[in-house]
Amino acid sequence: MRFVLAIILVTTMAACSGSGSSGSAGSMANLNPFNWFGNGGTPDNAERPASLLPARALVQFIDTRPLIDQITALVAENTASGVIVRATGLAPSEGYHSADLVAVASVKVNELVFEFRARPPENVARIGPTRLRELVAGVHLTHAQLIGIRIVRVVAGRNSRSVRP
Repeated sequence: MRFVLAIILVTTMAACSGSGSSGSAGSMANLNPFNWFGNGGTPDNAERPASLLPARALVQFIDTRPLIDQITALVAENTASGVIVRATGLAPSEGYHSADLVAVASVKVNELVFEFRARPPENVARIGPTRLRELVAGVHLTHAQLIGIRIVRVVAGRNSRSVRP
C-alpha cells in the first residue's frame, strides 16, 4: 500500500514540476482546466469584439427626484479611508424617501458638488412638524477622491452648505 501511495505521489510531483515537458510554463498551461476544451483565453494583443449595443442605446441616467427643500446641517466626519459627508435636510412635506447625495459637475476645480435629492410621496401628504420632515443622506469619499479638493458643497432647493473635508 505504501508503495502505491509513493508511486502516486512521485507521479503527481513530476506532473506539477513540468519534467518531460517544454518547461514549467507549458506544463502549468496543461493543468489549467479552462484550456482542456478549446482556447482557454485570448492573447494579450487580441482585439476585443465590438459591442452588440448600438451607440444610441447607451443612455445617460437622469435623476428625476426633486431637490430637497433646504439643508439644515452638513458634517464631514473623518474615517480611516477618507471622509463621510452627511447632510440633514428638510422636505416640504412628510413622506419623502430614498434620499441621496447625487454628484454633479462643478465649475471650480477644487470643489465637489452634490445635490440633495429625495423621492416625493405618491399621495398628497400633510406638511407636519419639522422632525417628521427631516431626511439624512451621506456619501463616503476616499482619500483618492479628495486629492486637490478643498470644499464639498451640497445644494438644495432654497439653500446650499459647504464643508471642508
